[in-house]
Amino acid sequence: MRMAADRAGARPRRIKVAIVVTRMDLGGAQEAALETAVRLDQEIYDVRLLAGKGGALDGEASERLRERFVPVKSLVHPVSPLKDAIALAWLWAFFVRGRFDVVHTHSSKAGLLGRIAAFLARTPRVIHTVHGWSFNDFQGGATYTFFALLERRLARISDRLIVVAASLADKGLALGIGDTGRYALVRAGIDLEAWRNEARRKGALKREIPDLRRKVVGVVANLKPQKAPLDFVRVAAKVCAERPDVDFVYVGGGPLLADARDLAEVLGVGDRVRFLGWKRNPRALAAGFDVFLLPSLFEGLPCVFPQALALGVPVVASCVDGAAEAVREGVNGFLCQPRDIEALADRVGALLDDSALRRRFSAAARASVGEEFGFDAMARGTAAVYAGATPR
Repeated sequence: MRMAADRAGARPRRIKVAIVVTRMDLGGAQEAALETAVRLDQEIYDVRLLAGKGGALDGEASERLRERFVPVKSLVHPVSPLKDAIALAWLWAFFVRGRFDVVHTHSSKAGLLGRIAAFLARTPRVIHTVHGWSFNDFQGGATYTFFALLERRLARISDRLIVVAASLADKGLALGIGDTGRYALVRAGIDLEAWRNEARRKGALKREIPDLRRKVVGVVANLKPQKAPLDFVRVAAKVCAERPDVDFVYVGGGPLLADARDLAEVLGVGDRVRFLGWKRNPRALAAGFDVFLLPSLFEGLPCVFPQALALGVPVVASCVDGAAEAVREGVNGFLCQPRDIEALADRVGALLDDSALRRRFSAAARASVGEEFGFDAMARGTAAVYAGATPR
């Protein structure tokens, strides 16, 4: 894409981009949106990042982008006909007034309202990043069908669909969402250098948990139904029943935190499953894990996979969506079917019991995370999509 010109003979103006995410919560979609806004070449792109108020990353976004971060009061997660209508109208007016060349949405609600508003504003290029489809295999048939049909309609007003995992494009195409030429694969990036260079030691964990046992199975994730935190506790109970030298650590917060704590007490592992909440430096805590366990019900390709692997921590996870594009079965981790507590516990136990296997997986994990997972590659890939998107 060449820089646009306001009038013949004028110096080309920067390409105006509005990146929209529902709210700047802690998560891969939010970090991808922020890092894209920060890392796009400012000599070429004039970027605004729009998000609903109240996210944990609002302060960081404001500090790094200053006036280029635009909070949208009416953009909220829950379905709210009044607020959603106001948000749609606000976004439409913002896009018209700003004469944006590109609107790029992340997350389901922003993807819905942002794309419709951009279409109504006749924005030349409308792009959406699919971090995970709005439908999943654990929804009822009617709900699944409704969201699949909605995604099909939204694809018609999208010039390109960026996916963070190839499997998401395969699933979308199988359901008639867009066509092959509409998809582009751009991984959600991580700070590769920081994760690769983090020393593998339990110092940070020991400071948080002075009585930490010798071996640690952990996760960094939101405690919401998608991440199946209660299954994490169930796996912990099975593993701990046979091994007195292991603790399970959950770094993160969310709506199921109280339920997870209660279940740990009921299963007799209240002192073996430690819930730390959100911490400022989860990387240092994850560096103390011997095994990373994420029993999700559905995913796109969560950033915590390349993060853990870059640290050299073997991963045990559910085999959903893009998981196999990062976790290689029997090489740097193990993949099991969602809800298969027995299989998940068995694979975690195998890694805990065999130090040679852990070392082999750890070396393979570090080697498996390529530059495609870095922030810079994400920014370059996104800019290439902007350039290649066909205006409607």
